Amino acid sequence: MRRPVRGLRLAILAACSCALLAVPGAAQSAPQDRTVTVDSRFFPGLGIMDGNWAALKAATDGKVYVGLACHGCDGHLVYYDSHTDKMVDVGGLNELTGEAGLGLGPQSKIHAKFGEGTDGRIYFATHGGWWFEYGRFATPEGYPGSHYMAYDPRTGKAQDFGIGPRFEGMNTGAYDPKFNRIYGLTHPRGHFVYYDVATGAKVDKGRINNWDSICRTLGIDDQGNVYGSFGAGQIFQYDPRTDNIRELDEHLPIRQKGISLGRDYDKSETGWRVVVWDEETKKFYGVEESATTLFSFDPAAPAGSQVKTLGAMSIPKFESSRAVPYATLSLTLGQNRKLYYAAAGAEFDYGGSADVAASHLITYDLRTGRIEDLGEMRLADGRPVVGTNSADTGPDGTIYFVGAVSPNNVQSEADYGGKINGVPFRLALFIYHPKKD
Repeated sequence: MRRPVRGLRLAILAACSCALLAVPGAAQSAPQDRTVTVDSRFFPGLGIMDGNWAALKAATDGKVYVGLACHGCDGHLVYYDSHTDKMVDVGGLNELTGEAGLGLGPQSKIHAKFGEGTDGRIYFATHGGWWFEYGRFATPEGYPGSHYMAYDPRTGKAQDFGIGPRFEGMNTGAYDPKFNRIYGLTHPRGHFVYYDVATGAKVDKGRINNWDSICRTLGIDDQGNVYGSFGAGQIFQYDPRTDNIRELDEHLPIRQKGISLGRDYDKSETGWRVVVWDEETKKFYGVEESATTLFSFDPAAPAGSQVKTLGAMSIPKFESSRAVPYATLSLTLGQNRKLYYAAAGAEFDYGGSADVAASHLITYDLRTGRIEDLGEMRLADGRPVVGTNSADTGPDGTIYFVGAVSPNNVQSEADYGGKINGVPFRLALFIYHPKKD
């Protein structure tokens, strides 16, 4: 695996860092000094992996798929087998895409959600991570473009469907089993694209977001309609039956520009950070990025009444503060009708984080509307989870996150992915077993 100079890697990570935000909060249950213990599994031989965003899927066969990022080097596809308690490295993304040793900009990440098809395969798209301030964009030695891919757990082989958006990465993505398509938003141009697995068609519907504000989660309902956010908290819908995109008459509960002191103030657009679909209520539940405000979105409701504000999912101490950390991507719906959200204790973006602080596990009960802070997320030995950026729920109800924790034994640079204020961190899969209601 090719490894860049650590100083350059950390500089690249710092360029992705998030500043502190200001938000109003909502009343929550928050006992002092309360903690919640989570199990952890590390990724053997992959200590230098330096990030994970959205790429986490707890599949129906008990395998938990993870996309590990390495800025400037080779990202990896791995999975955790919950039945055997084994971590398996499927391989480096350069090798899986046939680009190893070609001297091209590396396939550094899977930066979007995985999807599971009716055929049991896991669908995804790759992403770049060494942009050189876009000085090499569309050059022969630059990043060649995102690959649409599928991994078959029956054969242990990955299939490459080829490059989709030329010279661009896939910053956001989702798979729809109903229409058998991989959808995505490209980086840096912010185009809405998709790959039709059955026909092999690769379609570009044009620009949907500004490059600095690309929506980080696409939501897909049970009819195969695709939703995302753009502009000042607006929502768009893509209809696969008509192949058209339209703007909805809805707005998310975002903070207005000029109030925030951080990352959102510097962005040209503000949207949702993450959404999840609830099959029972036929609604999306999500967190917007500027204030960690929880909302519901009902596509079937009358126009103008589809979005409702439900509360705030930030840590309670930030309720009256202007320094609320930027929202994470770590939201999932448990089998007990509760939303689980890992809220950052300080602005978190791996090597670009503001400080080392414990994440809190926040829940929202869809039955009662109660928000509860379960406390700081810590390992059994007391080490805090210093941040996460993906979440999913397994078929047995287990909640999974991927994020960062300080390693116990650091003997070389191969033992950690980066540093937060001088403190080394390493990526890990975190496992939480909800109590039975």
